Amino acid sequence: MEKLLNVRQAAALLNVSQMTIRRWTNDGLLPCFRIGKKRERRFSEENLHAFIADRTNDPTVRNRPAENLTGAPKQTSGRTDGVSLGFANLHVPDGSHLTHLYLDRSEALGIQGFFVRQGLNTGETVMVVTPADRRDTLLDTLARDGIPVRELIKQNRLIHDTGRQTPEQMTELISGSAVSANNGFRLVGDMVWAAAAGWSMEQIKTLEENTNTRLAPGLLVLCQYSLTEFSGAQTMIALETHGFSIYKNKLTRLLF
Repeated sequence: MEKLLNVRQAAALLNVSQMTIRRWTNDGLLPCFRIGKKRERRFSEENLHAFIADRTNDPTVRNRPAENLTGAPKQTSGRTDGVSLGFANLHVPDGSHLTHLYLDRSEALGIQGFFVRQGLNTGETVMVVTPADRRDTLLDTLARDGIPVRELIKQNRLIHDTGRQTPEQMTELISGSAVSANNGFRLVGDMVWAAAAGWSMEQIKTLEENTNTRLAPGLLVLCQYSLTEFSGAQTMIALETHGFSIYKNKLTRLLF
C-alpha cells in the first residue's frame, strides 16, 4: 500500500508553507485523503507529483510570496548542504548542470515556475531562456502568484531571453549575467528555443559543453528537453553533457 504523507511532508515536497497546503485542499485545488476522527489530511505522493506537473494550468492557485523578493537577499554562494530545485523536495550539489526531460508543455512550465520561484525566494538572480509564448505564460503565472515580476525585471533579478544565434553568443550572455549576480545565479532554459532557431546537434552540444567549463559555486543551470520535439540522438546529447537528469520528478546522477 502506498505510504501517505502528512501536511508537513507535503509542504516540504512542494516547497510551500503548511498553511498553503491546507488552503489548497480547502479550495479543492489539491486532492487529499481524510483519516481518523480528526479528519487529518493525508496526501498521495503520486498526486503531489502530478500537481507539480499541472501547476501552471490553474490560474486560481496562489502561492505564498517570497519574503526575500524585494528585501535583502540571502547569501547563496558556496552552499554545501545541497541546493533546492524548488520542487519534489529535490536537492543537488551547488554548481550543478541538470537536464529535465519532459513529455508535454504543461510539465515543462510547471517545473520552470517552481525552479524560478525558488531562486527568487533565496535572493538569486534568475534567467529564463525560452520561446516568447512560453516566457509570457511563465511570467503571467508568476505575477498571478504575487511575485513582483516587473520590479524584479527592472532590478535585473529576473532576466528573460529567447536565445541567440550562436553558442558563442549564448555563452557570452549567460556568463555576463552570472558574473553580474551578487547572490547566486540560476538559469532555466527550454531548449526548444534552440530547435526553433535551427541549431544543429553540434551547436547544442557546444553550448552544453561550454556551460560545463564555467560551472562554479553559486551557479545552477537547468536545461529542458522535450522528448516529443527532440530526436533520440539529441536526447543522448542532453544525457551526455549534464551531471544530473530529471524525468517524472526523479533525479538521477549521470556518469557519462
